[in-house]
Amino acid sequence: MTDYDGLTPGQVLADASVAEFIKTLGLSIAEAQQALDENSVDQIAEFITPRDGLGGRTLLDLGLSPAFYHYQHADISCSLQLSLRVEKDLSVGLNLNGSFNDTQTSDSDQSESSESTESGSSTASRERTAEISVQSSSTGALTLGGRQFQISGDDPLARIRALQEAVTSDAQAGVPRLLYEHPDRTFTISTDAEPEKVATTDRTVAFKGGGFDRCVIQIDANSATDYEFNGSITVNTTAQGALQAYADHVKTEVEGAGYTASLYAPTDPITTTHFKTGKHHLETFSIDGTTYNDDMIQSLGYLAQFAKDHNFELEVKGFADAQRYRNQSPSESNQSNIDLGNCRADEVIRILLGQGLPANQVRRITSEGSADAQAAGGTPDNVNFRKAEIRIKNRSVYYLLVRSPNSGLTIESVTPDKTTPGTSGNGFAWLYRPQSLSLSGKKVTIEGTDFPFSGASAAGHAAGSPSAYAENLKNDINANASVDFSASAEANVVTVFGKSTPFRLTLVSSEERSIQISGTEGITVTRQFTRTESSSLTRQNTGNRTVAVGASLDVRFSRQFEMNVTGNSSISARLVSIPAPPEFLETIKTFLAQND
Repeated sequence: MTDYDGLTPGQVLADASVAEFIKTLGLSIAEAQQALDENSVDQIAEFITPRDGLGGRTLLDLGLSPAFYHYQHADISCSLQLSLRVEKDLSVGLNLNGSFNDTQTSDSDQSESSESTESGSSTASRERTAEISVQSSSTGALTLGGRQFQISGDDPLARIRALQEAVTSDAQAGVPRLLYEHPDRTFTISTDAEPEKVATTDRTVAFKGGGFDRCVIQIDANSATDYEFNGSITVNTTAQGALQAYADHVKTEVEGAGYTASLYAPTDPITTTHFKTGKHHLETFSIDGTTYNDDMIQSLGYLAQFAKDHNFELEVKGFADAQRYRNQSPSESNQSNIDLGNCRADEVIRILLGQGLPANQVRRITSEGSADAQAAGGTPDNVNFRKAEIRIKNRSVYYLLVRSPNSGLTIESVTPDKTTPGTSGNGFAWLYRPQSLSLSGKKVTIEGTDFPFSGASAAGHAAGSPSAYAENLKNDINANASVDFSASAEANVVTVFGKSTPFRLTLVSSEERSIQISGTEGITVTRQFTRTESSSLTRQNTGNRTVAVGASLDVRFSRQFEMNVTGNSSISARLVSIPAPPEFLETIKTFLAQND
């Protein structure tokens, strides 16, 4: 059989002998015509035979003659269907196996044999998180792992922070870490007070003033400079061996004039805040006789004004010490501390914004958690690493922050004056002079409701102080049942919260037991704790080893050809009868006459 693999359709058709098939059909018509002619000739004998019934005459004598038949035309039609299939099959089989046996035997005066088997299992609890939302006005109860925590406090922040403290301090609750996010509702807030006395944002009201004189001295050249603080105090300085030494020299001379001074090198943070263990809100606290964050919120207000005046961009980064959270592995504690560090940075940014710093002038640097504390070593519980650092981006000069200890030591009419943004050289870059915060007859309007300012002494704050104004405004807002918002006061800043707008709380646990969460009035559980996960590992080592290796390859190839030819044909012919040719009949008659 022809190998059809690779042939074109025309080549296959030629091999099928279609022309031969059509030729055969044509010849069949010619053969049929021949048979008809021979039949007509064979009938002549009947026509020339005398017949008794005819008086010895023939049919030919009577004028009859044999009929001849002729195909006047013929139509031949033919249709063919050819199908060709070529199948190829290639199969490859690969089988690998192997074996190896290694046995060692030694004989000596000293023999030693050993066998060790290591097996064991470990179960590691994974960190689990749950989420709840607590409305700002909620005074409900949170039930956590069978323990109930009643929400209480005079304002939204006081309630949330008290809940955080209660939950994380209760070991039976099983939640060593609780972080919260502030509500994101904004408000329409305006005031008719002077902007240098009261600053408002879409969430806060900040009262300016109070305190004593302060300034920032810029040091970028190691050159003798006289710093005039007022008409009667001038600090004279001389050049030193290096810029760092000169900056230290200026600090010493300023302190000698009676002021309090803090020096910040270009690589130093401009401000550092500290936090209690596991917490991320600013508060004043003491450890081993050292007080942290004293007047920090108002100090952040001064920094916000300084950065705003000079269009500085601030960068805030949060940190954590190396303490591990209860029941957490080291890696889980590391992640928890990163989250905590970010929350601490966010808290500082929130206060800076509340003090009037534009949002585009401050950003958070992602926390590295306890990485610095671990690298430093030492005691894991270290307040020096529970902090947030604020830096001025791209700062290249020394800053000396100078504070007056009393109202009699002023800072005014200073020289050299470098308060214009972008000015280089040694001199005074920024000044703060306290002002009387008299806001009689002034008010703030929140969502269309007016709240007159009051400077009466409140919560231990002196009358007329920024903190007193803030405390009174908070109380007035919370006493107004007709509005749908409430407020909290932190030092000189009042923050407004929607009563139904929730704080978002994230609870973290590493305990294996089931901890169910439920809440009453204003508390919604948005995600329960997930189940614990466990993993087990078993290892066994023996002194015998067997390895086997083998391979086999099976390759098969096959081809199958199949060709089908189907079709039909038809012949349409017209057959007519014609008389015998006259010449033919005449020839027969002449022949018969000669024989007579």
